[in-house]
Amino acid sequence: MRNRITATVVAAAASVALLGGSGQALAADTAPAAPSQLTVDAYKTWLKRAPGGGPTLKAFSRLPAPKQRAFVGYLQNARVFKAFGITQTGDIPSKAKTKTVRYNRDVTFTSTTVAASRTAKSTKTVSLSVTATERIFDIPVTSATTTLSYETGKDGMITGKGRKSGHKGTNFNAAFTVKAGATAFAPEANMLDAVTNWTATPRFKSAGTKPIKKLQVLTGLGDHGTATTFRTVGS
Repeated sequence: MRNRITATVVAAAASVALLGGSGQALAADTAPAAPSQLTVDAYKTWLKRAPGGGPTLKAFSRLPAPKQRAFVGYLQNARVFKAFGITQTGDIPSKAKTKTVRYNRDVTFTSTTVAASRTAKSTKTVSLSVTATERIFDIPVTSATTTLSYETGKDGMITGKGRKSGHKGTNFNAAFTVKAGATAFAPEANMLDAVTNWTATPRFKSAGTKPIKKLQVLTGLGDHGTATTFRTVGS
Protein backbone atom coordinates (compact mmCIF):
# COMPACT_ATOMS: atom_id res chain seq x y z
CA MET A 1 0.00 0.00 0.00
CA ARG A 2 2.81 2.43 0.91
CA ASN A 3 4.54 1.86 -2.44
CA ARG A 4 1.28 2.57 -4.26
CA ILE A 5 0.81 5.81 -2.34
CA THR A 6 4.36 6.91 -3.04
CA ALA A 7 4.15 6.21 -6.77
CA THR A 8 0.77 7.90 -7.13
CA VAL A 9 1.63 11.06 -5.24
CA VAL A 10 5.05 11.49 -6.79
CA ALA A 11 3.58 11.23 -10.27
CA ALA A 12 0.69 13.61 -9.55
CA ALA A 13 2.28 16.41 -7.51
CA ALA A 14 3.12 19.70 -9.23
CA SER A 15 5.76 22.03 -7.83
CA VAL A 16 3.99 25.19 -6.70
CA ALA A 17 5.92 26.87 -3.85
CA LEU A 18 9.44 28.28 -4.05
CA LEU A 19 11.33 28.17 -0.78
CA GLY A 20 14.37 29.96 0.47
CA GLY A 21 16.71 32.69 -0.59
CA SER A 22 17.06 34.50 -3.85
CA GLY A 23 17.02 31.54 -6.26
CA GLN A 24 14.42 32.29 -8.92
CA ALA A 25 12.87 29.76 -11.30
CA LEU A 26 13.57 30.67 -14.93
CA ALA A 27 12.12 29.31 -18.13
CA ALA A 28 14.36 26.68 -19.66
CA ASP A 29 14.98 28.69 -22.82
CA THR A 30 16.08 31.80 -20.90
CA ALA A 31 18.07 30.29 -18.03
CA PRO A 32 21.78 31.13 -18.12
CA ALA A 33 24.35 28.39 -17.88
CA ALA A 34 24.89 27.26 -14.30
CA PRO A 35 28.04 28.59 -12.60
CA SER A 36 30.69 25.95 -11.96
CA GLN A 37 30.64 26.00 -8.16
CA LEU A 38 29.50 27.84 -5.05
CA THR A 39 32.26 29.74 -3.23
CA VAL A 40 32.41 31.06 0.34
CA ASP A 41 32.18 34.68 -0.83
CA ALA A 42 29.29 33.91 -3.19
CA TYR A 43 27.44 32.15 -0.38
CA LYS A 44 27.84 35.12 1.96
CA THR A 45 26.55 37.46 -0.76
CA TRP A 46 23.58 35.16 -1.38
CA LEU A 47 22.71 35.04 2.32
CA LYS A 48 22.78 38.85 2.53
CA ARG A 49 20.10 38.99 -0.16
CA ALA A 50 18.07 35.97 0.97
CA PRO A 51 14.93 36.81 2.99
CA GLY A 52 15.56 35.66 6.54
CA GLY A 53 19.17 34.79 5.80
CA GLY A 54 20.64 37.09 8.46
CA PRO A 55 20.91 34.55 11.31
CA THR A 56 22.46 31.95 8.99
CA LEU A 57 24.97 34.50 7.69
CA LYS A 58 25.89 35.48 11.24
CA ALA A 59 26.39 31.87 12.35
CA PHE A 60 28.30 30.97 9.16
CA SER A 61 30.61 33.99 9.52
CA ARG A 62 31.58 32.87 13.03
CA LEU A 63 33.03 29.63 11.69
CA PRO A 64 36.79 29.50 11.09
CA ALA A 65 37.84 29.65 7.44
CA PRO A 66 38.48 25.88 7.06
CA LYS A 67 34.98 25.11 8.35
CA GLN A 68 33.45 27.72 6.06
CA ARG A 69 35.05 26.01 3.08
CA ALA A 70 33.88 22.60 4.31
CA PHE A 71 30.37 23.99 4.92
CA VAL A 72 30.09 25.28 1.35
CA GLY A 73 31.43 21.96 0.09
CA TYR A 74 28.65 20.10 1.89
CA LEU A 75 26.02 22.48 0.49
CA GLN A 76 26.87 21.56 -3.11
CA ASN A 77 27.48 17.86 -2.50
CA ALA A 78 24.50 16.05 -4.05
CA ARG A 79 25.34 12.90 -2.08
CA VAL A 80 24.68 14.76 1.17
CA PHE A 81 21.34 16.11 -0.01
CA LYS A 82 20.30 12.69 -1.29
CA ALA A 83 21.20 11.19 2.09
CA PHE A 84 19.06 13.78 3.90
CA GLY A 85 16.33 11.53 5.27
CA ILE A 86 14.88 10.27 8.55
CA THR A 87 11.96 8.28 9.98
CA GLN A 88 10.27 8.69 13.33
CA THR A 89 7.34 7.38 15.38
CA GLY A 90 5.52 8.98 18.30
CA ASP A 91 2.46 9.11 20.51
CA ILE A 92 -0.63 11.32 20.57
CA PRO A 93 -0.56 13.60 22.42
CA SER A 94 3.12 14.40 22.94
CA LYS A 95 5.34 17.41 23.29
CA ALA A 96 7.93 18.12 20.61
CA LYS A 97 9.89 14.92 20.08
CA THR A 98 13.14 15.01 18.10
CA LYS A 99 15.16 12.21 16.53
CA THR A 100 18.64 12.84 15.14
CA VAL A 101 20.61 10.87 12.54
CA ARG A 102 24.28 11.72 12.02
CA TYR A 103 25.58 11.73 8.43
CA ASN A 104 29.11 12.38 9.67
CA ARG A 105 30.72 14.43 12.44
CA ASP A 106 29.76 17.69 10.70
CA VAL A 107 26.29 17.02 9.24
CA THR A 108 23.12 15.86 11.01
CA PHE A 109 19.52 15.25 10.01
CA THR A 110 16.70 15.70 12.53
CA SER A 111 12.98 15.00 12.61
CA THR A 112 10.80 16.88 15.12
CA THR A 113 7.19 15.79 15.57
CA VAL A 114 4.54 17.58 17.62
CA ALA A 115 1.22 15.83 18.31
CA ALA A 116 -1.76 17.38 20.09
CA SER A 117 -5.39 16.39 20.63
CA ARG A 118 -8.40 18.34 21.83
CA THR A 119 -11.49 16.58 23.18
CA ALA A 120 -15.03 17.86 22.54
CA LYS A 121 -17.87 15.62 23.79
CA SER A 122 -17.48 12.33 21.92
CA THR A 123 -14.85 13.45 19.38
CA LYS A 124 -11.21 14.50 19.32
CA THR A 125 -9.40 16.87 17.00
CA VAL A 126 -5.87 15.65 16.35
CA SER A 127 -3.21 18.12 15.15
CA LEU A 128 0.19 16.89 13.92
CA SER A 129 3.32 18.53 12.56
CA VAL A 130 6.68 17.13 11.48
CA THR A 131 9.81 19.04 10.46
CA ALA A 132 12.88 17.48 8.86
CA THR A 133 16.01 19.63 9.11
CA GLU A 134 19.54 19.34 7.72
CA ARG A 135 22.24 20.97 9.87
CA ILE A 136 25.88 21.60 9.04
CA PHE A 137 28.12 22.39 12.02
CA ASP A 138 24.80 22.65 13.93
CA ILE A 139 23.59 25.48 11.66
CA PRO A 140 20.13 24.77 10.14
CA VAL A 141 20.35 24.80 6.36
CA THR A 142 17.19 23.28 4.89
CA SER A 143 13.94 22.34 6.64
CA ALA A 144 10.70 20.80 5.38
CA THR A 145 7.47 20.75 7.40
CA THR A 146 4.21 18.91 6.77
CA THR A 147 1.09 19.40 8.91
CA LEU A 148 -2.05 17.30 9.33
CA SER A 149 -5.25 17.53 11.37
CA TYR A 150 -8.38 15.38 11.51
CA GLU A 151 -11.23 14.22 13.74
CA THR A 152 -11.64 10.92 15.58
CA GLY A 153 -14.75 9.48 17.22
CA LYS A 154 -15.22 8.07 20.71
CA ASP A 155 -13.83 4.73 19.53
CA GLY A 156 -10.58 6.41 18.39
CA MET A 157 -11.40 5.81 14.73
CA ILE A 158 -10.85 8.54 12.14
CA THR A 159 -14.24 9.94 11.13
CA GLY A 160 -13.21 11.55 7.83
CA LYS A 161 -14.24 14.99 9.07
CA GLY A 162 -12.09 18.06 9.77
CA ARG A 163 -9.23 16.98 7.50
CA LYS A 164 -6.62 19.65 6.86
CA SER A 165 -3.04 19.46 5.63
CA GLY A 166 -0.29 21.82 4.55
CA HIS A 167 3.43 22.41 4.29
CA LYS A 168 6.09 25.06 4.73
CA GLY A 169 9.86 25.17 4.51
CA THR A 170 13.04 27.18 4.63
CA ASN A 171 16.11 26.79 2.42
CA PHE A 172 19.44 28.48 3.03
CA ASN A 173 21.39 26.20 0.72
CA ALA A 174 22.43 28.43 -2.19
CA ALA A 175 23.46 25.40 -4.25
CA PHE A 176 19.86 24.20 -4.69
CA THR A 177 16.47 25.75 -5.38
CA VAL A 178 13.86 23.89 -3.34
CA LYS A 179 10.19 23.66 -4.33
CA ALA A 180 7.24 21.89 -2.75
CA GLY A 181 4.23 20.34 -4.41
CA ALA A 182 0.73 20.60 -2.94
CA THR A 183 0.25 18.37 0.12
CA ALA A 184 -2.14 15.49 -0.63
CA PHE A 185 -4.18 13.12 1.55
CA ALA A 186 -3.75 9.34 1.33
CA PRO A 187 -6.26 7.59 3.63
CA GLU A 188 -5.91 3.98 4.78
CA ALA A 189 -7.69 1.84 7.38
CA ASN A 190 -7.88 4.12 10.45
CA MET A 191 -4.77 5.88 9.17
CA LEU A 192 -4.43 9.17 7.34
CA ASP A 193 -1.33 10.32 5.45
CA ALA A 194 -0.41 13.86 4.53
CA VAL A 195 2.11 13.61 1.69
CA THR A 196 4.34 16.41 0.38
CA ASN A 197 6.77 16.17 -2.52
CA TRP A 198 9.90 18.34 -2.42
CA THR A 199 12.22 18.93 -5.37
CA ALA A 200 15.76 20.34 -5.09
CA THR A 201 17.16 21.64 -8.38
CA PRO A 202 20.93 22.25 -8.66
CA ARG A 203 22.02 25.84 -9.29
CA PHE A 204 25.71 24.98 -9.78
CA LYS A 205 27.44 22.35 -11.90
CA SER A 206 29.20 21.12 -8.76
CA ALA A 207 25.78 20.21 -7.29
CA GLY A 208 24.88 17.97 -10.23
CA THR A 209 22.58 18.23 -13.22
CA LYS A 210 19.45 16.36 -12.10
CA PRO A 211 16.81 17.46 -9.59
CA ILE A 212 16.65 15.51 -6.33
CA LYS A 213 13.11 14.48 -5.40
CA LYS A 214 12.10 14.02 -1.77
CA LEU A 215 8.94 12.57 -0.24
CA GLN A 216 7.67 13.61 3.20
CA VAL A 217 4.86 11.54 4.71
CA LEU A 218 3.14 12.36 8.01
CA THR A 219 0.80 9.58 9.19
CA GLY A 220 -1.84 9.88 11.89
CA LEU A 221 -2.66 6.53 13.50
CA GLY A 222 -6.15 7.28 14.79
CA ASP A 223 -5.99 9.02 18.16
CA HIS A 224 -2.94 7.23 19.55
CA GLY A 225 0.17 7.50 17.39
CA THR A 226 2.16 8.98 14.50
CA ALA A 227 4.67 7.77 11.92
CA THR A 228 6.77 10.00 9.69
CA THR A 229 9.33 9.68 6.94
CA PHE A 230 11.42 12.03 4.82
CA ARG A 231 13.44 10.39 2.07
CA THR A 232 14.80 10.59 -1.47
CA VAL A 233 12.58 9.00 -4.12
CA GLY A 234 14.37 10.00 -7.31
CA SER A 235 17.04 12.11 -8.97
